[in-house]
Amino acid sequence: TLNSVARCQTGQQAACKLPPMSVKTGYYGVLGVSRTASTDEIKRAFRKLALKHHPERAAGDPVQAETNFHAVCEAYEVLSHPARRAIFDQYGERGLKDGVPDGQGGIKGGIYRYSMNSQEVFANFFGTSSPFADLFGTMGGDVPEFYGELTGMTLPKKPAKPPPMELSLPVTLAEVYNGATKKVTYTRRVLGADSTTAEAEETIHVSVVAGAADGTASRFPGKGHQDVDTEPADVQVVMKTAPDSKWSREGDTLYYTADITLCEALTNTIVQVPTFDGRVLSVPVNQIVSPGVTKTVTGEGMPKASGGKGDLMVRFNVAFPETLTPAQKASIKKILLSS
Repeated sequence: TLNSVARCQTGQQAACKLPPMSVKTGYYGVLGVSRTASTDEIKRAFRKLALKHHPERAAGDPVQAETNFHAVCEAYEVLSHPARRAIFDQYGERGLKDGVPDGQGGIKGGIYRYSMNSQEVFANFFGTSSPFADLFGTMGGDVPEFYGELTGMTLPKKPAKPPPMELSLPVTLAEVYNGATKKVTYTRRVLGADSTTAEAEETIHVSVVAGAADGTASRFPGKGHQDVDTEPADVQVVMKTAPDSKWSREGDTLYYTADITLCEALTNTIVQVPTFDGRVLSVPVNQIVSPGVTKTVTGEGMPKASGGKGDLMVRFNVAFPETLTPAQKASIKKILLSS
């Protein structure tokens, strides 16, 4: 079994062989995991076995080492891919490679062929083609674990990195339109020389880029809480656009709500729109403003990162009269019924 392979000592590796695939275990048996193994369990098994059976490290018969390494890489390539794993679980290796029943007595074939170079599978996973290269900078970032797997020795682990402090930065649409620098003051824990912590006030300056999307985050490394035996936390400032009674935004499009009278809605008007950069746009409305009607002003929306601006969409809030005299009602009826 694969467990027996894992127990082989260095001097016995020439005799170590991975178990042949069977109908019952297949790729799961090669990696030594159950059929219900999670993605993380499959990754952990592959990481351990790929390092163990890598031809540059395995002692003994190089042909057997290459065979073992190839089997481990193929098993991982199948079980780490949800669609391949599903076909293998239902139809086995034969169904995966030769085809699956099409429901009409035939076979839909040629689903999968293991054509990727095993070294390529290894390199894609570990970030290097060598099990010895850049030991302290690659292989998933967990140096002590990989160092132990390669050497049998252990290293002290790096201090844990705590999650970032998240701060909310309220901004107006005008600030987002023009760009701004905002000062954010907050309280964090700081670590003293005697390993005790105290509260301290911190100030950072956040740049709001013109046209930035709502929810844009700015990260400040090491500006968060400090605690014993951990790295200082980062600070993440998330931009939140404050609501506006007249303005709203969808992507690069700005929406402005103009107040007009019922008379203006029926007889045309010119709407004055105050922009965020100090101008006033005169927008002619030469149509009857019915519910849902909007007026588009091209190139007067939010600044785009690629240059230029989005569009401005003018919406209308039509004010109806609260009362009408009988004579006014009669006049309106006469006009509307004759049209």
